Amino acid sequence: MDLAIFGAPPRFAKPQPVGFPLVEPETVRRFHRLVDRAFLRNYLTNDGPLVRRLEEEIAALHGSRRAVFMANGTLAQLMILKAMGLESGSVLVSANTFIATAHACEWSGLEPVFCDIDAGSLNLDPEEIRRRHRPDVRAVIPTHVFGVVADMRGIAPLARERNIAVVADAAHAFDCDRNGTRPGGFGVPEFLSFHATKFFSTFEGGAVLTDDAALDAALRDLRNFGFAGVDDVRALGINAKGSEAAAAFGLASLPALPARRERLRQVHDLYARELAGVPGLRVHNLNQAGRVNYRYFAVFIEPEFGVGRDAVAAALWQDNVLARKYFYPGCHRMAPYRGRPGGGAELPVAERALDSILCLPTSFDGVGWRDGAGAVSGLLKKMRDRAERVASWHRSLVP
Repeated sequence: MDLAIFGAPPRFAKPQPVGFPLVEPETVRRFHRLVDRAFLRNYLTNDGPLVRRLEEEIAALHGSRRAVFMANGTLAQLMILKAMGLESGSVLVSANTFIATAHACEWSGLEPVFCDIDAGSLNLDPEEIRRRHRPDVRAVIPTHVFGVVADMRGIAPLARERNIAVVADAAHAFDCDRNGTRPGGFGVPEFLSFHATKFFSTFEGGAVLTDDAALDAALRDLRNFGFAGVDDVRALGINAKGSEAAAAFGLASLPALPARRERLRQVHDLYARELAGVPGLRVHNLNQAGRVNYRYFAVFIEPEFGVGRDAVAAALWQDNVLARKYFYPGCHRMAPYRGRPGGGAELPVAERALDSILCLPTSFDGVGWRDGAGAVSGLLKKMRDRAERVASWHRSLVP
């Protein structure tokens, strides 16, 4: 079968996003049982028993003393910054992260200063703390990209030398580790995302992992409008609480995680085998520092491929493969931050990655994972074989 851009029917009948939700039949059955009990208790929100149980499970899984469940990962980050008093000055942020990380800083009154990345891990380069530090820097927020946990042991001492806080963006890194240490085990607050497309989901949700009892208490007050007790508001809080239904879905999902990880690992390995040796196509190495959850599979489209990354992505979309150019174009090139000091010329590694990376689906709708990943691999190989025609097609789209 030829490519859809050359007149063939789309390879997939349904659109295949990068992150089609991971929901097993038994997970659904467990969820219904837990929600039925919540209805019987008539306790649906406000720090209910399912929320408290989920917090205990998440903390134990990550080797953290405490976990604070939130309505989403962005609110989890906002609550940390508020609780730590990080509301003015600037913050060092990876240029290779989701826009929410920068937005939460800006909403908090902190100016994001974008930092370059390590070419292997795609995470913040610890040396950037030395290069980018200035007197008003209050914190650094490394991101664990695609579940590859950042070099926290390298980042922490550089931050301590400059008296700046460390807060980690672990949105991709649920149940991942670096040399055996998981997010929540590095002695700094970290925030997780449980969005519907993540490895672990609560429909929408997030959490803060911390060993600090005072921070834990402050976060619990802040997520509930600042209430420290009945009729006792002591802080400028907001409603960031997670519901019992969201917690139920998280609890129902936990038993499925080992099999889910193994299935995603097999998808990763199939892609890696199928795409090995394709000229100009380089697979991102996830297994470089510790355990990952394999939710993401990324490749780099390099000049030898014969056709640019944007053309490859556009052609895949015509075959209903909704490949994503994470985190293109980069926070520093998006409208709210474009033109600020420290732009693209100072971020050479990040810009090369942002302009060449492509994430492929790791779960599929209406087709098994073997057939799905095999078909996507086949489409990429055909594009390499027909590179000149694909490039010509893409050029024809430009007015």
